[in-house]
Amino acid sequence: MPKKKIKKTNYKKTIYVILTIFLGKLLGLIAFELLSLDFIKASAKSASPVEFNQIFGLVYSPLPADLFWFFIAVGAIGGFFLGLHWWEIVYVKHLHWSNWCKRK
Repeated sequence: MPKKKIKKTNYKKTIYVILTIFLGKLLGLIAFELLSLDFIKASAKSASPVEFNQIFGLVYSPLPADLFWFFIAVGAIGGFFLGLHWWEIVYVKHLHWSNWCKRK
């Protein structure tokens, strides 16, 4: 009976992708906070009152909670695809910056 090929789990790739997902979530949070800051500045210029909502006890924001979760989700999805893309470039194709410096 022939042996079945067992697909090895590449822990390095898994950790790499998880960390880029985390980075994407952080960037989504930063983008949300910058948008909140712009909203507060615009409200202050127009002298309109700003009502802050609490999002699961984590964030006080004048923007809706759905927008917060949208930015986090987009950051996570973008981080996933970014991690896969850069894994391909760095570890599969071996296109490192030092190789680019040697070519010039």
